[in-house]
Amino acid sequence: MLDYLEMFHGATPPWGRHPVRRIHLFELEDFSWVPKAIRDGGTDLLDLGFDRLGFYKGVAPKLLALLQATGARRVVDLCSGGGGGTLQMRRLVRETGNTAEFVLSDLHPNEAGMERVKALGDAHTRYRPEPVDAMTGGGALEGVRTMSGALHHFPPDAVRALLAGVVAQRAPLAFFDVAASPGIRRAPLVLAPLAMAVNMVMLFVGSLLLVPLVRPFRWSRLLLTYVLPVIPLLVAWDGTVSALRAYTPQELLALAASVPGAERYTWDAGGAGSALYLTGVPR
Repeated sequence: MLDYLEMFHGATPPWGRHPVRRIHLFELEDFSWVPKAIRDGGTDLLDLGFDRLGFYKGVAPKLLALLQATGARRVVDLCSGGGGGTLQMRRLVRETGNTAEFVLSDLHPNEAGMERVKALGDAHTRYRPEPVDAMTGGGALEGVRTMSGALHHFPPDAVRALLAGVVAQRAPLAFFDVAASPGIRRAPLVLAPLAMAVNMVMLFVGSLLLVPLVRPFRWSRLLLTYVLPVIPLLVAWDGTVSALRAYTPQELLALAASVPGAERYTWDAGGAGSALYLTGVPR
């Protein structure tokens, strides 16, 4: 963890005397031993929350502009999870009349996500059933590489490798995620545990209220929420840690610039509301 703090901010400051920096604590959904029903239940719930908040509405124009600028007719999505973020993007893109194909993928394909895609009945939207490692850049398919809400799962070295995989294929990319909170970054480090505790309680209670609204309906999701509340616990912890893991636009641009071949791309990064974007266009 300290290595990542030093990477972006020089020598690590003494605890408690300086603001919070990016901290790469663990997220439960990153562990392979977490049962699929719990992992999928958590990602499904987060997807619903992002959808209700219209989280990606402010950054969707970045993907649309990239599709128009490159003439690409396919979006190859990486780390799709339950598909919520990508399907929101798809809906916003479709509303403009753009009919680009959307191909979702994940190292751990999400069953609920595949069901949501199937329920669309759209021949131009599919979820690959086989595991796809994002580090490969999405395989041989042509198209814009996207990622929605997953970038903070990768530490800086892995972000660099991820970008390198896409750049090696000369593919355009548009990655979207939670933006680092200026308030958290400015807060004294000594207050971080208190802020985390408050946020976890809010997310736990919010999970109890939202789970009945998640579709498709699953009995396992209810049992793992109201009988054995492991899904709310996962959401409370992972959602809070996500805020500490989140990158700033400047950090992403610095990582992109360090990738071999980055000079052959035009990079842009910024935010809209609580959402973050990074785009790269081959020159």
